[in-house]
Amino acid sequence: MPAVLRHTPRALPLLASLLVAVPLMAACTSTAASPNPSGPCNGAAEQSAPGFYPDLERQLPARVDGQTPTNVRSGRYCSARTLGSLEKAGIHELQFAGGALPDPQNRAAGLAVVVYRAPGMTLDQLADAQANGAGNTQGVAGVTAQRATIAGRSGIRIDVSVQSGAEMMFFWPTPAPGVFDAVTGIGTTEAQVTAAVAAFATAGAAGTTPTPGT
Repeated sequence: MPAVLRHTPRALPLLASLLVAVPLMAACTSTAASPNPSGPCNGAAEQSAPGFYPDLERQLPARVDGQTPTNVRSGRYCSARTLGSLEKAGIHELQFAGGALPDPQNRAAGLAVVVYRAPGMTLDQLADAQANGAGNTQGVAGVTAQRATIAGRSGIRIDVSVQSGAEMMFFWPTPAPGVFDAVTGIGTTEAQVTAAVAAFATAGAAGTTPTPGT
C-alpha cells in the first residue's frame, strides 16, 4: 500500500498501511472522533483504531513463525468508496482486524494477517472486491484468482503482478458464517505465507456474531 493507496478495501493497501503505521487501508475520509463500534458510521467511510473490535483482534495469530504482529488495529468500512463491489452486493458494512509482520530488511515488504466479518458475505464476494481493488490500482500489471485449499478449507488465492514484485492474497472461511481469515504477502516467499496461514489455527475462537451499526 506506498503509504497511502485508496478506494476499494483490499489486503494490499491494508498491508502497506500497517507496515508504515498509518490508518488501516488508508481511507479517503477522516475517522470520526471517538466512534462507537455499536452505533452507525455517521457518514464516515472508514473507522478504525486499536481495540475497536477486540473480539476480532483476538482472532488474529499471536505469533507467526516466531514474530509478533505489530500495529494491530480493527474497524469497519461503511461507504461505497471503501466497500467497492461489496456495496453493490448488498454488504453495507465490513468489519475487520489486521496486524503486520514487516520484513526487517525491507520496509516495503512483509505479511499482513487479517480477519474480515460481515453478515451474509460470501467468500466470492470478498475475493471479488479485493481483486477488483487490486486491478484498479496504479502500477498493477495483472491480477489472477484461483480456487485453493487453504488451512484445510476451500479458499481463494489472488496473485497480483506489480513492478516491485509478486504480491499474494489468500482468503478462506472460518467456521462462522460471514467471517473470513486472510493473509497477504508483498515480496515474501510461499513458505512465509504458509507459516502465516498455519498460525491462524492457534488464534482465538472465530465466530462471534457481528453487530453492524448501519
